[in-house]
Amino acid sequence: MESVTPLFQPAPRAAKPKRSGKLWEDLDYELLVEGIREGLDVPALAERVGRVENSVWQRLRVLVPLPQRSCLADQLLPVLRTALADPEYDWQAEMRLTPPPAPIIRKEIVRTGLAGLTDEDAVAIAYALLASGGDHEAGVLSRLMPRLEAENLIHDVVALRAQRAVRASPFSVDEIAAWAHATYWVRGRRPNHDRYRTPSPHVSGAEW
Repeated sequence: MESVTPLFQPAPRAAKPKRSGKLWEDLDYELLVEGIREGLDVPALAERVGRVENSVWQRLRVLVPLPQRSCLADQLLPVLRTALADPEYDWQAEMRLTPPPAPIIRKEIVRTGLAGLTDEDAVAIAYALLASGGDHEAGVLSRLMPRLEAENLIHDVVALRAQRAVRASPFSVDEIAAWAHATYWVRGRRPNHDRYRTPSPHVSGAEW
């Protein structure tokens, strides 16, 4: 049986550089710095130190002065040549420096207007708007009511009305009667009052 010769032969794999995958030692850095000063490009530098080019690119960046380490890759060698031209540039000390950590940015949510009111202020303002009874106040109150309902603060408005009624009366006022009066007072004054119902702790659902 005749042997079949494949039309395409696989390309031979390039041999790995002799020091590829090994730890970088002081001599490797010294050879790299020497080559940079001589004006070698990255392929020539990789050949000199026996490393792959990607590894050389990584080492070039740590040799760059710390404030300039974020520069583009094509600027690494020019920046390094300028730095190494200064006899006082200590590349060994510079490569040990690490960038400061990125600042932690906390986004503070500042609520303004009706959404920025505390629960206590919302209750007090709602009570004042109910007491005023004006058309403009009713408009503001209609925007505030959904929050009062969602956070169960209408109960606190009724309680505030009942407390003030008891304090203002020269006579002894029964707590149940004061709460019932306050409940109907609040229900009757708020906009779309049929939509909102504030259950009283003193009155059963069937009674009201």
